[in-house]
Amino acid sequence: MERPRSSRLKQLDGLRGLAALAVFLCHAAEMMINDPNTLPVWRPLRSLWDGQAAVVLFFVLSGFVLTLPYTGPRIKKVDAAPFIVRRLTRLYPAYWTAILLALFFHFVLYAPQGLTGITPWLAALWSAPISRRSLVKHFLLIAPGLHFMQIDPSIWSLAVEVKVSLVFPAVLFLVRKTRRVPYALLILAAVFGLSFLGMMGNFEAFLCGSYLARYKDGIVAVLRSSRWLRAGMVILGYAAYGASWSMPFLNADGAQIVTALGASVFIALFLSSRSLAALGAAPPVAFIGDASYSFYLLHLPVMLTVTSWLYHPTGSLLVSVAASLVCSLALSHGVYKFIELPTQNWGRARAQALDARIAAFLAQRRQAAPSGAQAKTE
Repeated sequence: MERPRSSRLKQLDGLRGLAALAVFLCHAAEMMINDPNTLPVWRPLRSLWDGQAAVVLFFVLSGFVLTLPYTGPRIKKVDAAPFIVRRLTRLYPAYWTAILLALFFHFVLYAPQGLTGITPWLAALWSAPISRRSLVKHFLLIAPGLHFMQIDPSIWSLAVEVKVSLVFPAVLFLVRKTRRVPYALLILAAVFGLSFLGMMGNFEAFLCGSYLARYKDGIVAVLRSSRWLRAGMVILGYAAYGASWSMPFLNADGAQIVTALGASVFIALFLSSRSLAALGAAPPVAFIGDASYSFYLLHLPVMLTVTSWLYHPTGSLLVSVAASLVCSLALSHGVYKFIELPTQNWGRARAQALDARIAAFLAQRRQAAPSGAQAKTE
């Protein structure tokens, strides 16, 4: 059972929107310079356009929001089928829409000659041919051998989301059974160890978010007890989130683990700090946050197309980036309103109907069990 929509944590939608904007800025930086890490600015500011860290934040947020409706003393048990129905209807319709729009941009509007003189990374994105087999793999998303760079490179993280979603009911079962914090820490330590060896993919980020939801009330209560504690956690969380620049001695897997911990701290702070909650719910941030999923999927195809038309006439990548941002936000809000919301409501209704069927079936089994047992004794 999901929590009522009125209890939705809007500041976390805003946080997701800020992360999506960071991914946009990352791709804008890659369009302007071959190696964004060499930009002559104070190194800690790199987190503002660290696309990889922002995607890890997406994963932690997903683990958190997927677990939150199933925590608490009065929440019913997890039914895998309704959960997966809700999740897939949340992810796939907007994804299919984004793929169709990207194909339209690629074959109808895109002008590749307009990207000459820009970084090779940008011009190489839509250079690979697209076969019918590739289209089928893109439709399925989690098909083996899918070449993410062909249509919309951003979808690699969505493939991770879908794969984790299929097994997440088992994760929910584990998290709900972990009644003591020390046991949760042991489980996380074991997963972190495997992740450090490159054996868990991005699973540790989802698990961080899931356990954060499990112990949310206690964590938020501790953070709200002291302004100085929150200030210290802001510094610690930012350093952990920016592990790629703050801890260069870590390998890629280790940096991702630390980034997931930093993202968890950010989520806890947005839940416990009034100022950060207000930032997440502020109208401009909320505007991006509402359509952050579609914005994430659409911004790169839009950036390629808009830049191919504007760069040479204007001679300015900044103009191209600004126009790409405006077009991406406008288009993503259209997809959010006309695709995401209706299909979410449809999926929620189907999942509720499936919930009711499962409940009726189990009730029927319970009623039949005593009569069967009685007949056996006679």
